[in-house]
Amino acid sequence: MNKLFFLFIFLLFSTLEHYCLEQKFKPKIDSNSFHSVSLGWSNPISRISSLFSSSKSDSTFGVLLDYQLNLDNRSFYRVHSKFSPSLTNNKFKMENLLISLTKGKVLILKKKLVISNGIGSYFKCNFYRAKQGQGIPAIWSSDYYGFGMEYFMMMDYLLSKNFYLNILINLNLGFHQDYDTSISNNNTSQEVWSLQTENRQLISLSLKKLL
Repeated sequence: MNKLFFLFIFLLFSTLEHYCLEQKFKPKIDSNSFHSVSLGWSNPISRISSLFSSSKSDSTFGVLLDYQLNLDNRSFYRVHSKFSPSLTNNKFKMENLLISLTKGKVLILKKKLVISNGIGSYFKCNFYRAKQGQGIPAIWSSDYYGFGMEYFMMMDYLLSKNFYLNILINLNLGFHQDYDTSISNNNTSQEVWSLQTENRQLISLSLKKLL
């Protein structure tokens, strides 16, 4: 787990360093739109589909939380996070937790519409906190790690002053941890790593507030 954490930090800082060399920070154009935050729904397609399916996979509501720092009116940095929280039998789960750092550029800039895209790196895992009982410390654990590159395309539509409807499309490709039940070692599944996509948030909806 420690090795994965340091690898994740390395990927984030490598991405940041690359983009800083590519373009230096520029003064803000408008103090009212220098940065923004978004809060929304990270998995509307899979969530709605699960309502009409007998499968319970990905049936938990997904939360999206973003922070965007504008360098000028055409480029920005973005810290993106999404997760599916749940609480069952005193066990808090944060499944499909994904955190990414990306650099974006504005493609179309109009009065009410902004379309942009970008690329960066991400880290993912499932996170758990279980409370065993009164007076017993909670147990923290995590599994199903992953890391890789993320591409996004984003549309912001002005609803009212400083508020936008944000529609986000994410495409991720990286190495993810899994367990092969067909291979056992002392009654435990064999850990395997493979190249996968992470599309549980192919399309996300959120409300963006300029700060």
